[in-house]
Amino acid sequence: MSEIPPNVEGLADDIVEDFTYEATVPKMKIFLPWHRPRKQFVRQHQWCEQIGRMLDDSPLTDGILKYMGLPGVDLLDLRHFHSAVCEPRKVSLRFLGFNSSAMPQDDAQTELNVSLDEVRRLPNVDPMSNVIGDNFALLAKEDSIAWRKTRELGPYDVINLDLCDGFGSQAPCALSQTYYDAVSRLLTLQSRYKSPWLLLLTTRADKANVDAQVLKALISKYDDNLVKYEPFRQASLEKFAIETTEALNTAADTPDGLVKVFLTGLCKWFLGLALAYNPPTIVELRSVIGYRVNQDATHEDLISLALRFTPTYVPPPDPIGLAIQPRVPPDECTLSARALRRVAKRVDADKALADTIELRQEMIDATAHLLGLARYDENAYKAWALQS
Repeated sequence: MSEIPPNVEGLADDIVEDFTYEATVPKMKIFLPWHRPRKQFVRQHQWCEQIGRMLDDSPLTDGILKYMGLPGVDLLDLRHFHSAVCEPRKVSLRFLGFNSSAMPQDDAQTELNVSLDEVRRLPNVDPMSNVIGDNFALLAKEDSIAWRKTRELGPYDVINLDLCDGFGSQAPCALSQTYYDAVSRLLTLQSRYKSPWLLLLTTRADKANVDAQVLKALISKYDDNLVKYEPFRQASLEKFAIETTEALNTAADTPDGLVKVFLTGLCKWFLGLALAYNPPTIVELRSVIGYRVNQDATHEDLISLALRFTPTYVPPPDPIGLAIQPRVPPDECTLSARALRRVAKRVDADKALADTIELRQEMIDATAHLLGLARYDENAYKAWALQS
């Protein structure tokens, strides 16, 4: 090959700009309040533990764990359920998620799309799994896409309502779609299920996040039980020092007393709905874990509840009396007293982690691994968690 003549070399220097290509450096993903190790404590020591116990008592008939929830854009809970529950038990995970915070063209939407693709590729995830950009409260609307999708994939083995705000924060009838209406419709769908299922509910439980009308209704139900059911009154006296209407109202005016009354009343609300089904469904509060969101709070102000719903086969009453089969429905008094006693045993996640250094480190390491799957810097997280 001939050499380039000296007078030709360099003729194109001004035509194409000389530059050096540098790959775009991905943004450093920041850590958020719900990345603290106490959330992993709830995942492992309540959510997964209660799912495991339910599956031990009532194995899946089709090998598919059907799950509905409100995942964040990183889908951390789904990743954890897959590795901690589905893989060791050799079952599939079919999920429906609602996430209305991620808007099109937003970074959050991009993160959600990437995470959804990653999770769908996991070996034990059912291809029907999806996350849709709707608000969970839209389940209250019969003609909504949210309700249609929920109905198509349901009923569910696990429903996880991990709310950022308070379940009791909305005034009844103040909105066209409330959490109460959505849950009521959802429980109607679940009433057709013939197997036990779990409701995991995370809610704020302080005065600022409980509507006055809601609290009044729950107090009224609590007070009614004090009058009607002696075992409930005895449990209330023993655990909360609440025996009379006056004591109940006084307790509800204190931060810690409000938590006890609100959570017990909320369980009573779920129990009342489930016992009204035909046949009735038993509701048992299996676990209560709380921690502080407001650092100035004198008590845990965010609470996670695990309720197991178990269908019964109590025959309906015969209106003309031909069927004489005995009908023994679940005892509301017994179930209410059990729920109250479980509320009294609530676990303070902050205290549990502070008291046991090994447990705290275990939760930090587990969270770091989970975040690493979602493209976070694991070492940076461990340093952040130790300082937060």
